[in-house]
Amino acid sequence: MDDPIIVVRTAKPEDQDVLSALIAAAYARLDNGQYDRAQLSAALPAMSKANPRLLRSGTYYVIEVDGVAAACGGWSFEQPGSTMTEDGVAHIRHFATHPDFLRRGLARSLLDRCLEEARAKGARIMKSQATLPAEKFYESAGFRTRCTFNVEMGPGLELPVLDMEKALA
Repeated sequence: MDDPIIVVRTAKPEDQDVLSALIAAAYARLDNGQYDRAQLSAALPAMSKANPRLLRSGTYYVIEVDGVAAACGGWSFEQPGSTMTEDGVAHIRHFATHPDFLRRGLARSLLDRCLEEARAKGARIMKSQATLPAEKFYESAGFRTRCTFNVEMGPGLELPVLDMEKALA
């Protein structure tokens, strides 16, 4: 069997539908008992849409395996949900791996790319608002959990996330 062809490319606005489907498939597996099922079901539609601003950022990526979108994610200096920035602080943004492509190192290679790029652009700290099931993934990359807090996903709907960070010194 031939080795798969793996391509990492910058996401584009026209990737919105494909990446939204990838993110929806990935986030559907968050139902592992760490979240209240009804709360997660209500939040998934808002969580699983590819962010148009990220798709235009130049720092959001798609990994394709044999031409199929398998993983996505990126980083920004802007804080999630706002245009605010903090000197030297960057943020991991909207990472997802399609369930058919788990445990192949795709997300980790993308995370490493984002960390290196942010460091090269002057970031000293990388933060992540991680889902509860993603804690081990980020910890394995050197992030530490600072606290848990709730993110508003819609009127009257909040979902707990982890505030994680890693020094980029």
